[in-house]
Amino acid sequence: MPDDAADLTRRRLLLGAAGMGAAAALPVCAGESRSLHWDEETDVVVVGTGAAGSAAAGFARQAGAAVLMVEKADYYGGTTAKSQGGYWIPNNSLMRGRGLADPRDAALRYMARLAHPESYDPQQPTLGLAERDFALIAAFYDNAARVVDALGASGALASTFFPGGAGFQYMPDYYAHLPENAAPFGRILSPRMADGSPGFGIEIARQFEAATKNLSIPVRFGHRAQRLVRDANGAVSGLEVATGAGDLRRIRARRGVIFGTGGFIHNPELRREFLRGTVYGGCTVPAAQGDLIPIAIAAGAQLGNMQNAWWSQVVFEQAVVSSAVPMNVFVSPGDSMLQVNRYGRRFVNEKFVYNERTQLHFVWDPVRAEFTNLLSFMVYDQRTAGQFAGMYPLAQGEAPYVLRADTLSGLASAIGERLATLKHASGGFALDAGFADNLKSTVERFNGFAKTGRDLDFQRGETPVEKYFHALYRPPGQQNPAPNATLHPLAAQGPYYAIILCAGVLDTKGGPKIDAHARMLDASGQPIAGLYGAGNCIAAPAAQAYWSAGATIGSALVFGALAGEHAAARV
Repeated sequence: MPDDAADLTRRRLLLGAAGMGAAAALPVCAGESRSLHWDEETDVVVVGTGAAGSAAAGFARQAGAAVLMVEKADYYGGTTAKSQGGYWIPNNSLMRGRGLADPRDAALRYMARLAHPESYDPQQPTLGLAERDFALIAAFYDNAARVVDALGASGALASTFFPGGAGFQYMPDYYAHLPENAAPFGRILSPRMADGSPGFGIEIARQFEAATKNLSIPVRFGHRAQRLVRDANGAVSGLEVATGAGDLRRIRARRGVIFGTGGFIHNPELRREFLRGTVYGGCTVPAAQGDLIPIAIAAGAQLGNMQNAWWSQVVFEQAVVSSAVPMNVFVSPGDSMLQVNRYGRRFVNEKFVYNERTQLHFVWDPVRAEFTNLLSFMVYDQRTAGQFAGMYPLAQGEAPYVLRADTLSGLASAIGERLATLKHASGGFALDAGFADNLKSTVERFNGFAKTGRDLDFQRGETPVEKYFHALYRPPGQQNPAPNATLHPLAAQGPYYAIILCAGVLDTKGGPKIDAHARMLDASGQPIAGLYGAGNCIAAPAAQAYWSAGATIGSALVFGALAGEHAAARV
């Protein structure tokens, strides 16, 4: 892209982010919908076939609307199909059936504290949140169980509990240890397979695709949304899409257009402009390129939460090759393992939630004028390499991104040499001169914690979710005689190993702001008639939080359903 074109695009995006609309800056068909030629007509057009789009299409169809789905990829399911398949549903009927109470007031406090910690006040009617922000989390709680029950009753998506482990019957919430969490177990569900066992994201996609066919909802694959069509009153009345063959088709949507597309992690410019740190990629499908952002800006939508994402570490050397990495580092596997920064110092609880670990890559040192943790180094010994082999990112056999040396000093040299070959992708990031000596002292201190079972620096292994994750990523039969299962001393002799990690995402979670009906909002906070959004393409109701495993798909299902219901009811 020429520099002047790039600058123009950047200015338009920033104007939209500031709530200034920019409808005049980008093309949109407005005020002419009655005289336009339509290639197809329907009541509701749904863009995307992941959890959000599938729920929207199903609920709109069940409400009596004619529905047409368009999907940029050539397969059904989006990033949902790649996921672990969990969806976080507060107060769901399965947990209630087992006597697990999930009171509304406590659930809202838990969500509000994590989503908006800077304004949280449990004594205020809206818990210190802005009215719209509070309304979103309230709508999520109030509709979550109903939506999942309806999906089950209609045969669109059968549910069961997400698998337990580590002595837990149910997977714990990420912040099961907080006092606000009155229901730390039982909220996380999975798709139920035919044999009753929990499935993965591909099973969600399979069940939804089957339901879509049963409801006679056509799906147009290889169709990319280009721009909206609006009537003389400004209401959205249709959508222009580009086909894989290069044709432009115009679809009339008598009641509304619903976007359930992905985020923008694979759009380098949007990634640089909006995310609050240097982020290299994620396991999101390659189609997550932020297609909705310019479309929404052209419609005058107000953007929000653009700085946040569903964070997760990724292997740096894989992200350098392609931002669409094969997998994220959801768990740092192993017990004789630690992560250090360029100074050879630990900076994080290696076993805590991936979303929280990743944000420490964004720490800026104002005196040194550097991102100290831009890259981190997962260091481990032969015990972890052997016993946890195959627990990603640890490899079974050799992997090009795994460094090996006979001593810690040798490992430091190997890391330094590898960084020199990668400086084009890291701004010349390099190890501090004291890295090798500091690494030795860091390992010595860590080993002392492992022997006592208490990590005095980062309290590793003390929360329920850490114990769960460690057990989940521990091969059958693996044993640790140390007092804390997540800690074991690194061996006094090599070989030692290292993997370079960096910040990544599952997907971004910023975009047009929505209301409790999933209607996109304009610069003045008013709904844009006929335009809806849910999933990772909109400003997430969770804001900066990651409430628990499945918070992504859970909110996508609920707000997709709300969008479908509301659109179907428009006349």
